[in-house]
Amino acid sequence: MTQPPFALPPKKRRPSGWWFALGGTLIVAAVAAGIGLFAWTLAGFLQTDATVRADGQPHRVSVGTDGDRILWFDETSTMPDDCSVVDTSTGAELPLAPVTGEYRRSNGTMGDWVGVYRFDPRSGELEVTCTGRYDQATVEIGKAPQLASFVGGIAAAILIPLLLGGTGFVVIIVTGILFATRAPRQEPAR
Repeated sequence: MTQPPFALPPKKRRPSGWWFALGGTLIVAAVAAGIGLFAWTLAGFLQTDATVRADGQPHRVSVGTDGDRILWFDETSTMPDDCSVVDTSTGAELPLAPVTGEYRRSNGTMGDWVGVYRFDPRSGELEVTCTGRYDQATVEIGKAPQLASFVGGIAAAILIPLLLGGTGFVVIIVTGILFATRAPRQEPAR
């Protein structure tokens, strides 16, 4: 009794070159997402709602009401000892609380800034009066950083690019292996 000859199944075809493009696109998206998420996370910390002169005169400003605000002082030219913030819609002076921890930032051109006082902006329509050491002294008002959103932003800036880049890397490796071990694609007959 003779057995029929063993026939090998047809070899599978190579994957399309578009799979390499997909992997590369995912890696580029990972880099862009990492940069974008990191910048977005830090933008809230560096954003300023208003800047007033620390000349002892009241200055009217409008700030956001979506959370506490911080008074930032240029540590070389202003003294945070004499400062008041009044809600113009009620006429009430807002309590200024010292910040918990140490908040410092630098914008490169204006020197180092220190967050000293934290307050609830209530209506957001404020009258700010501060006194500084020099005529050109300024005080900035900006949103108070939230630890949970900052940590979440940093985690997203790490995890999302890692996921996208890792997926792109795996797609390129698997596509390369399949491309090297499979038969070439045949052109369709005309």
